Amino acid sequence: MHIGPLRWGSSEGVFLFRVPEEERILSSDVVMLLSSSLYAIQVFLEHGEIKINNEQLAIIRINFHPPFSEEIEEDTGQGFVIHSSLKDGICFQSLFVANEITPELSEFEKAFLDSVVNNLLETLAKEGRNVSDIPFLRDREVIEETESMLHEIDTKYKSLVASWSLAVNPDCEDSQFEFSNVLYNGKIRIEELFYDLGERAIETFDQLMLSKEEKIILYKIAKSLVSLSGLIYERQETNQQIKDKLKFYHSEILLESLVTKKKYRLDVRSYDIEGESYCDLTIMS
Repeated sequence: MHIGPLRWGSSEGVFLFRVPEEERILSSDVVMLLSSSLYAIQVFLEHGEIKINNEQLAIIRINFHPPFSEEIEEDTGQGFVIHSSLKDGICFQSLFVANEITPELSEFEKAFLDSVVNNLLETLAKEGRNVSDIPFLRDREVIEETESMLHEIDTKYKSLVASWSLAVNPDCEDSQFEFSNVLYNGKIRIEELFYDLGERAIETFDQLMLSKEEKIILYKIAKSLVSLSGLIYERQETNQQIKDKLKFYHSEILLESLVTKKKYRLDVRSYDIEGESYCDLTIMS
């Protein structure tokens, strides 16, 4: 059964609205928490506090995989894919059920969200408004028009994707989201991760030569993803279902360098070994 995407906007981390408004896929409180947490991750990247090969990065999409089942030890249930676009404090995000999104749809969704952000910034500039004014414009056209556009896009989504792909990227292939070259791999105890002691990571491979500060930021991002995975899945399950799951969460961010457009994958896995919780963090290209 087709579920369809959920999209929402925020201004400087303050949640604005969601489309559709009815609680579908995730509850409103989970969406609000996702909104602020993902905004914080993007601010790290926008400010250039972590770079790969001295290039600033932008998020293409984030994959949240479902927890492993204790019985069959493989993905059970539905995963989620989030796309995100941030510029000058305006952030728009979308969430899809994983089996409803493809690389082609992901490319279009990212470009679409970028255009929504740019359009809203242009509208604000014409009206002489600042980004910080947006939370107070709920009944003004600038917000209502954006909500209407998000509602309308799904009625012709597939035809728009097909037309856009032919014009922009006729050779769109799944391989653009495949990564095999490991640039960095580190392991840290979750206990230390949540106390911001990311510099204690056990590094097994480091081609990136990141500074200590940059590695701490990497693990702060990992900490956010671990927390968000738990937030998304535990809110949807009963206590018994949670007991039946291994304490294993797997998330990944697909990143793109702003200049060369090279893509990277930041992979985060948290798990328990003999009562001790660990987090593995890997960067691939």
